[in-house]
Amino acid sequence: MRGHGRRPALPVAGILSLAILACIPRAGDAQEVEFTPRADRPVERRLDEFLERADYAVLTSDTVLRVPASPDRSILVLDAAVRLATTVPGDVFVVDGDLFLRPGARVEGDVVVLGGGYYASELAEVSGEVIYLPNELYSVARTDGGWRIFPIREEPKAVDLHGLYGFGFPYYQRVDAVTLRWGATLRATGWAWQPSLEGELRFITEQGEFQGTLKQYWYPSGSFQFGFEAERVTRTNEDWIRGDISNSLSYFFVGDDFRNYYGADRVSIVLRGSETASLQPLLSVEWEEASSKEARKQFVLFGDDEPALNPVVDEGETVSLIAGLGLQQRGADRRFEASVRAEVADSSIAGDFSFVFGEARLYWLTPGFGSHEVELFGIVRGDLSGDLPAQRWSAFGGRATLPTFDLLSFRGPRLVYGQASYLIPISALRVAMIGPPKVLLRAVAGSAWGPDDSEDFESNLIAGLRWSVFEAGVAVDPGGSDPTSRLYAILRFPGDL
Repeated sequence: MRGHGRRPALPVAGILSLAILACIPRAGDAQEVEFTPRADRPVERRLDEFLERADYAVLTSDTVLRVPASPDRSILVLDAAVRLATTVPGDVFVVDGDLFLRPGARVEGDVVVLGGGYYASELAEVSGEVIYLPNELYSVARTDGGWRIFPIREEPKAVDLHGLYGFGFPYYQRVDAVTLRWGATLRATGWAWQPSLEGELRFITEQGEFQGTLKQYWYPSGSFQFGFEAERVTRTNEDWIRGDISNSLSYFFVGDDFRNYYGADRVSIVLRGSETASLQPLLSVEWEEASSKEARKQFVLFGDDEPALNPVVDEGETVSLIAGLGLQQRGADRRFEASVRAEVADSSIAGDFSFVFGEARLYWLTPGFGSHEVELFGIVRGDLSGDLPAQRWSAFGGRATLPTFDLLSFRGPRLVYGQASYLIPISALRVAMIGPPKVLLRAVAGSAWGPDDSEDFESNLIAGLRWSVFEAGVAVDPGGSDPTSRLYAILRFPGDL
């Protein structure tokens, strides 16, 4: 039983909750809500469809809903704060308000929060999708027959400096040493389609040279953008293992660089969907000239081992057509992301290489038993036709993937990797703002190989503990007659494996 420690107060709380519930106006009972959606805002069309169904209760003042009172329909919150600790048998839409899902709360439909706050307990459940857009601003005004919702168009800044006064977090790795970054975005806020010009200047301390990226985009709608990109950059195919910041910290502290690199001059024309949309199509024409980069011994705080070699790439030009599609859905306690991408290059038309490359990725976080979590990740990439140049190969191995194997010991034009994790929170040790430590159980398998090689898969079984950004455990390689094991510890930021 989820108790509050004050059993005698429960009947009073129940009576108050029932009284509040009885006073909630139903849509259609002289409580009309007027709203005109904008054509370029898919989420506003969704709100408009919700209003047209007229099967919801309207809350316009701060309210607490808890057991034993339960709404018998969906809820619309307008310019109010609602604390929910019961079951809603439908959707919850919040406009210019705040929604708090307390432990034990359950929403059997979707949660959509526009221009307000969303705060969910790990012990609350949302069966449908969660859409949280705090930067979409709205105003709610009372009318003679009910309320009217007005979108507030917030003009973006004409000049937006990235990071702290334009300076981004410096990167650190074995081929470039420290990369210092400064960037800004300029926007023509008074023009149609609001064109933007984004630039970043980078100084590479190892070579003592500058790199840079320039992007120019137009935004015909909130769900579509197109433009061009040009850059001189150090690229990697292993960003699926670790993000820039966590990889930099890992290399600085213990000398583990989970990536291989190559230099590239690149120009592309891009059409893509919004990064915040559920569906994210991509179409691009790209020119790239690749060059090899050499790994050098850099300062490492703990350890002085020689750096892992950085593979040589096939230097030359690639002209390719890239098409892809991404899908993302998020809930209070779940997250699903999937993407597919194909790249086609033909040297008879342009460039030095001919190939068809494909990649598919999947990430799924979903509830397990009780408050437990299941986390799945998988990636498949490789040549579908022709010979992939070495700058399209990928690698894995080491503490972030297969801890019992050497760093980046698996590499090839074809790669398959997957892991399944089961997380059990230790609620008694919960710390405010950090959350509880979680017992971690994980199974990992993967391989990388070439067309003439065998796709021998290797695996690890892992047991450990994850707390905030820290993860530690013991990994066992169950293969062979003499299984090996290894202790490991690693920083794990959001988006990392």
